[in-house]
Amino acid sequence: MSFLAPPPTPPPRTAPRPLTPAATRPAPSPAAAADGPDGSLAARLAALHTATSPGVLPAGPGGHLLLPEQLVAACGRFSTPSGPRSRGTSAEEVIGHVTVGDGSGRLVALRIAGAGPGPATAGDDWATGLVPVRLAVAEAVLRRATDHLQHRSVQGTTTLGLPMVRALVADAAASVAEARALTATVAATGPGAADDDAARQLLRRAHRALDACGRTALHLLGATGYLTDGPGSTVRASELLADAYAPAPT
Repeated sequence: MSFLAPPPTPPPRTAPRPLTPAATRPAPSPAAAADGPDGSLAARLAALHTATSPGVLPAGPGGHLLLPEQLVAACGRFSTPSGPRSRGTSAEEVIGHVTVGDGSGRLVALRIAGAGPGPATAGDDWATGLVPVRLAVAEAVLRRATDHLQHRSVQGTTTLGLPMVRALVADAAASVAEARALTATVAATGPGAADDDAARQLLRRAHRALDACGRTALHLLGATGYLTDGPGSTVRASELLADAYAPAPT
Protein backbone atom coordinates (compact mmCIF):
# COMPACT_ATOMS: atom_id res chain seq x y z
CA MET A 1 0.00 0.00 0.00
CA SER A 2 1.34 3.46 -0.85
CA PHE A 3 0.73 6.14 1.73
CA LEU A 4 1.23 8.75 -1.00
CA ALA A 5 -1.41 7.50 -3.44
CA PRO A 6 -3.41 10.27 -5.15
CA PRO A 7 -6.25 11.39 -2.90
CA PRO A 8 -9.76 10.27 -3.85
CA THR A 9 -12.50 12.61 -4.99
CA PRO A 10 -13.42 14.84 -2.04
CA PRO A 11 -16.60 13.72 -0.30
CA PRO A 12 -19.50 16.15 0.16
CA ARG A 13 -18.87 18.54 3.01
CA THR A 14 -20.74 17.70 6.15
CA ALA A 15 -20.80 19.09 9.64
CA PRO A 16 -18.17 17.48 11.88
CA ARG A 17 -19.47 14.65 14.00
CA PRO A 18 -19.47 15.29 17.75
CA LEU A 19 -17.12 13.17 19.82
CA THR A 20 -18.88 10.37 21.62
CA PRO A 21 -17.95 10.07 25.31
CA ALA A 22 -15.70 7.06 25.89
CA ALA A 23 -18.10 5.60 28.43
CA THR A 24 -20.90 5.34 25.86
CA ARG A 25 -18.89 3.92 22.97
CA PRO A 26 -19.62 0.31 22.04
CA ALA A 27 -16.87 -2.08 23.08
CA PRO A 28 -14.77 -3.37 20.16
CA SER A 29 -15.24 -6.99 19.16
CA PRO A 30 -12.48 -9.46 20.10
CA ALA A 31 -11.57 -9.86 16.43
CA ALA A 32 -11.21 -6.11 15.97
CA ALA A 33 -9.06 -5.83 19.09
CA ALA A 34 -6.76 -8.61 17.89
CA ASP A 35 -6.34 -7.20 14.38
CA GLY A 36 -6.14 -3.51 15.18
CA PRO A 37 -3.09 -1.47 16.18
CA ASP A 38 -4.26 -1.06 19.78
CA GLY A 39 -4.94 -4.65 20.81
CA SER A 40 -2.05 -6.47 19.19
CA LEU A 41 1.11 -5.13 20.84
CA ALA A 42 0.91 -7.46 23.86
CA ALA A 43 0.26 -10.44 21.58
CA ARG A 44 3.25 -9.57 19.39
CA LEU A 45 5.48 -9.28 22.44
CA ALA A 46 4.28 -12.64 23.73
CA ALA A 47 4.98 -14.25 20.35
CA LEU A 48 8.48 -12.73 20.22
CA HIS A 49 9.16 -13.98 23.74
CA THR A 50 8.08 -17.51 22.82
CA ALA A 51 10.37 -17.46 19.79
CA THR A 52 13.46 -15.97 21.46
CA SER A 53 13.53 -16.58 25.22
CA PRO A 54 10.76 -18.93 26.42
CA GLY A 55 10.57 -19.14 30.19
CA VAL A 56 13.00 -16.24 30.68
CA LEU A 57 12.02 -12.58 31.07
CA PRO A 58 14.24 -10.47 28.77
CA ALA A 59 15.76 -7.38 30.38
CA GLY A 60 17.24 -4.24 28.90
CA PRO A 61 20.71 -2.78 29.48
CA GLY A 62 19.57 -0.92 32.61
CA GLY A 63 17.88 -3.95 34.14
CA HIS A 64 14.42 -2.76 33.07
CA LEU A 65 11.64 -4.97 31.73
CA LEU A 66 8.37 -4.00 30.00
CA LEU A 67 6.25 -7.03 29.20
CA PRO A 68 2.64 -8.29 29.23
CA GLU A 69 1.56 -8.92 32.80
CA GLN A 70 0.49 -12.52 32.06
CA LEU A 71 3.98 -13.25 30.78
CA VAL A 72 5.62 -11.70 33.83
CA ALA A 73 3.45 -13.77 36.14
CA ALA A 74 4.23 -17.01 34.29
CA CYS A 75 8.04 -16.78 34.04
CA GLY A 76 10.29 -17.77 36.93
CA ARG A 77 13.62 -16.59 35.49
CA PHE A 78 15.09 -13.40 34.07
CA SER A 79 18.00 -12.68 31.76
CA THR A 80 21.42 -11.49 32.89
CA PRO A 81 24.63 -11.00 30.88
CA SER A 82 25.95 -14.26 32.39
CA GLY A 83 22.79 -16.29 31.74
CA PRO A 84 19.27 -16.78 33.15
CA ARG A 85 18.75 -16.44 36.90
CA SER A 86 15.82 -17.49 39.08
CA ARG A 87 13.49 -14.79 40.28
CA GLY A 88 13.60 -14.19 44.00
CA THR A 89 17.39 -14.12 44.03
CA SER A 90 17.47 -10.38 43.26
CA ALA A 91 15.44 -7.38 44.35
CA GLU A 92 12.53 -6.54 42.03
CA GLU A 93 10.84 -3.16 41.78
CA VAL A 94 7.48 -2.71 40.05
CA ILE A 95 7.74 0.68 38.37
CA GLY A 96 4.19 0.77 37.01
CA HIS A 97 1.66 -0.54 34.54
CA VAL A 98 0.97 0.62 30.98
CA THR A 99 -2.50 0.08 29.54
CA VAL A 100 -2.44 -0.57 25.80
CA GLY A 101 -5.25 0.54 23.53
CA ASP A 102 -8.70 -0.43 24.75
CA GLY A 103 -7.40 -1.91 28.00
CA SER A 104 -7.40 -5.54 26.86
CA GLY A 105 -3.62 -5.59 27.00
CA ARG A 106 -1.55 -4.32 29.94
CA LEU A 107 2.22 -4.19 30.26
CA VAL A 108 4.18 -4.30 33.51
CA ALA A 109 7.32 -2.22 33.99
CA LEU A 110 9.91 -3.78 36.31
CA ARG A 111 13.48 -3.26 37.35
CA ILE A 112 15.45 -6.26 38.61
CA ALA A 113 18.87 -5.87 40.22
CA GLY A 114 21.54 -7.55 38.11
CA ALA A 115 19.26 -8.08 35.11
CA GLY A 116 20.40 -7.31 31.59
CA PRO A 117 20.48 -8.62 28.03
CA GLY A 118 21.25 -12.32 27.77
CA PRO A 119 24.50 -13.62 26.32
CA ALA A 120 25.14 -14.54 22.68
CA THR A 121 22.13 -14.96 20.40
CA ALA A 122 19.58 -14.80 23.24
CA GLY A 123 20.19 -11.08 23.66
CA ASP A 124 20.53 -10.51 19.92
CA ASP A 125 17.26 -12.14 18.97
CA TRP A 126 15.12 -10.19 21.43
CA ALA A 127 16.79 -6.84 20.68
CA THR A 128 16.53 -7.20 16.90
CA GLY A 129 13.08 -8.81 17.02
CA LEU A 130 11.67 -5.91 19.01
CA VAL A 131 12.11 -3.51 16.08
CA PRO A 132 9.73 -5.44 13.76
CA VAL A 133 7.20 -5.47 16.63
CA ARG A 134 7.41 -1.68 16.81
CA LEU A 135 7.37 -1.46 12.99
CA ALA A 136 3.99 -3.19 12.93
CA VAL A 137 2.65 -0.66 15.44
CA ALA A 138 4.04 2.30 13.47
CA GLU A 139 2.65 1.08 10.16
CA ALA A 140 -0.76 0.44 11.68
CA VAL A 141 -1.07 3.88 13.25
CA LEU A 142 0.17 5.60 10.07
CA ARG A 143 -2.38 3.65 8.01
CA ARG A 144 -5.06 4.66 10.48
CA ALA A 145 -4.03 8.31 10.15
CA THR A 146 -4.14 8.30 6.34
CA ASP A 147 -7.51 6.52 6.32
CA HIS A 148 -8.80 9.12 8.78
CA LEU A 149 -7.56 12.08 6.72
CA GLN A 150 -8.81 10.92 3.33
CA HIS A 151 -12.39 11.09 4.65
CA ARG A 152 -12.08 14.63 5.97
CA SER A 153 -11.97 17.88 4.04
CA VAL A 154 -10.97 21.51 4.50
CA GLN A 155 -12.84 24.05 2.39
CA GLY A 156 -13.74 21.39 -0.15
CA THR A 157 -10.25 19.85 -0.35
CA THR A 158 -9.53 16.40 1.03
CA THR A 159 -7.26 16.84 4.05
CA LEU A 160 -4.88 14.15 2.81
CA GLY A 161 -4.37 16.17 -0.37
CA LEU A 162 -3.07 19.28 1.42
CA PRO A 163 0.66 19.83 0.73
CA MET A 164 1.62 20.18 4.40
CA VAL A 165 -0.27 17.02 5.35
CA ARG A 166 1.26 15.04 2.49
CA ALA A 167 4.71 16.20 3.58
CA LEU A 168 4.08 14.90 7.12
CA VAL A 169 2.82 11.57 5.77
CA ALA A 170 5.92 11.32 3.59
CA ASP A 171 8.18 11.97 6.59
CA ALA A 172 6.44 9.27 8.63
CA ALA A 173 6.60 6.76 5.77
CA ALA A 174 10.30 7.54 5.29
CA SER A 175 10.89 6.84 8.99
CA VAL A 176 9.24 3.42 8.61
CA ALA A 177 11.40 2.65 5.57
CA GLU A 178 14.54 3.75 7.42
CA ALA A 179 13.79 1.53 10.42
CA ARG A 180 13.08 -1.44 8.16
CA ALA A 181 16.34 -1.00 6.26
CA LEU A 182 18.39 -0.58 9.43
CA THR A 183 16.88 -3.72 10.95
CA ALA A 184 17.66 -5.72 7.82
CA THR A 185 21.26 -4.54 7.98
CA VAL A 186 21.58 -5.63 11.62
CA ALA A 187 19.98 -9.00 10.90
CA ALA A 188 22.51 -9.57 8.11
CA THR A 189 25.38 -9.31 10.61
CA GLY A 190 24.29 -12.61 12.16
CA PRO A 191 24.93 -13.80 15.75
CA GLY A 192 26.96 -11.49 17.95
CA ALA A 193 25.28 -8.27 16.87
CA ALA A 194 24.71 -7.34 20.53
CA ASP A 195 28.49 -7.20 20.94
CA ASP A 196 29.00 -5.09 17.81
CA ASP A 197 28.89 -1.36 18.52
CA ALA A 198 28.04 -0.57 14.89
CA ALA A 199 25.00 -2.88 15.07
CA ARG A 200 23.91 -1.35 18.38
CA GLN A 201 24.09 2.10 16.83
CA LEU A 202 21.92 0.97 13.91
CA LEU A 203 19.30 -0.45 16.28
CA ARG A 204 19.21 2.80 18.25
CA ARG A 205 18.70 4.72 15.00
CA ALA A 206 15.86 2.38 14.03
CA HIS A 207 14.12 3.00 17.36
CA ARG A 208 14.47 6.77 16.97
CA ALA A 209 12.98 6.58 13.47
CA LEU A 210 9.98 4.67 14.81
CA ASP A 211 9.54 7.21 17.60
CA ALA A 212 9.40 9.94 14.96
CA CYS A 213 6.87 8.01 12.86
CA GLY A 214 4.54 7.40 15.81
CA ARG A 215 4.57 11.01 16.94
CA THR A 216 3.95 12.32 13.43
CA ALA A 217 1.05 9.90 12.94
CA LEU A 218 -0.55 11.02 16.20
CA HIS A 219 -0.15 14.64 15.10
CA LEU A 220 -1.98 13.80 11.88
CA LEU A 221 -4.80 12.13 13.81
CA GLY A 222 -5.34 15.20 15.96
CA ALA A 223 -7.46 14.73 19.08
CA THR A 224 -8.49 11.23 17.93
CA GLY A 225 -4.97 10.00 18.54
CA TYR A 226 -5.00 11.01 22.20
CA LEU A 227 -8.24 9.42 23.34
CA THR A 228 -7.91 6.87 26.15
CA ASP A 229 -8.95 4.06 23.83
CA GLY A 230 -7.15 5.48 20.80
CA PRO A 231 -3.76 4.64 19.27
CA GLY A 232 -1.89 7.12 21.46
CA SER A 233 -1.56 4.64 24.32
CA THR A 234 -0.10 2.02 21.98
CA VAL A 235 2.41 4.48 20.52
CA ARG A 236 3.40 5.49 24.05
CA ALA A 237 3.92 1.84 25.05
CA SER A 238 5.98 1.31 21.89
CA GLU A 239 8.26 4.22 22.81
CA LEU A 240 8.67 2.88 26.35
CA LEU A 241 9.80 -0.45 24.89
CA ALA A 242 12.58 1.41 23.10
CA ASP A 243 13.51 3.18 26.35
CA ALA A 244 13.77 -0.18 28.13
CA TYR A 245 15.43 -2.33 25.50
CA ALA A 246 17.34 -0.19 22.99
CA PRO A 247 21.03 -1.16 23.14
CA ALA A 248 23.12 1.10 25.34
CA PRO A 249 25.95 3.02 23.66
CA THR A 250 29.45 1.80 24.36
